[in-house]
Amino acid sequence: MSEKRYQVFVSSTYADLQEERAVLTQVLPTLGCLPCGLESNPVETASAWTSIKKLIDESDYYILLSGSRYGTLSPSGVSYTHMEYVYAATKQKPILVLMHEAPETRPVELQEKTPEGRRQLNDFRQLLQKGFVARWSDTRDLDTAVRQYLPQLIRARAMPGWVRANGVSNPELTREIETLKLRLQGLEQEREQWLNQQAASLGPLSMGQDDFEIMYRCKAYAAGNCEDVPVRSSLSWNAIFMSFAPYLSQPQHEDLMAAKIAERVQETALKDVQTHRPKTHAVTDIVLAPLGFNTIKIQFRTLGLIRRAPRPDDNRTWWQLTAAGEQHLAALMTVRRTTAARPA
Repeated sequence: MSEKRYQVFVSSTYADLQEERAVLTQVLPTLGCLPCGLESNPVETASAWTSIKKLIDESDYYILLSGSRYGTLSPSGVSYTHMEYVYAATKQKPILVLMHEAPETRPVELQEKTPEGRRQLNDFRQLLQKGFVARWSDTRDLDTAVRQYLPQLIRARAMPGWVRANGVSNPELTREIETLKLRLQGLEQEREQWLNQQAASLGPLSMGQDDFEIMYRCKAYAAGNCEDVPVRSSLSWNAIFMSFAPYLSQPQHEDLMAAKIAERVQETALKDVQTHRPKTHAVTDIVLAPLGFNTIKIQFRTLGLIRRAPRPDDNRTWWQLTAAGEQHLAALMTVRRTTAARPA
């Protein structure tokens, strides 16, 4: 067996597939795979969705276990399982679909209870037909399908995976890395000082209640079809700032900023999409345009409200509120008295 191991995200509905999920939990480690996303009944919230996307991003492969339910609907009108599948596909993850061959034959208590739920399941199954599909009818079939088709997928779509470090180290290289990290921190501080000095020469900047047009893409659902569409939504700078600033008292990775801005955009996205596509009934998977997100970061940085917060153990970009940012957030969030206080 290869020394390489792969992280596999397993997506499924929960109550109707507990026995089948247990099969995957047992089989995947024997194939050199570390399953994730199977631990418990997921808490379906915006913050949980952010965590799920991070897990999918970090995984090498994605498995969708499909039974006889469409699943719990998100506020956007599609199931969380459907959202996970679409997200994995947009990230170009190698996908294996384990689809029950006759969901209508399963016990009634495991099936969708409404005509609408059964219609949504059927539409979803039609979408899944386009991928790499293995069919099963019971747990024995499922065991066989995973053992047969997952190795095929791994051979066809090689992914990085991971191997043990085996304790190998190079003291000289380690010292050099630490020196470069310290130098990088110094350069970052110099850049922050230079930006603060230059901000005054830029003239009046858009801020506060001024509107900014955010560009993004999303999945729009209409009449059983899903289409990737470009959209523009207008939000004030204060609304954008309020979407992520409460989380930046401590350094946060910029992916969190993007996720929180996307959550705020989600509130008006359906209405904005319906302006040009009136039959749209749901939107999901909002992805900010890189140019728009970079503009937002630069704007708030130039306004002196956020600063980069490098971490010595992470080369990614992290951000934190400045003192001015904390003050601006307090001004937006604090509750003021509207009437004079009564004497005691």
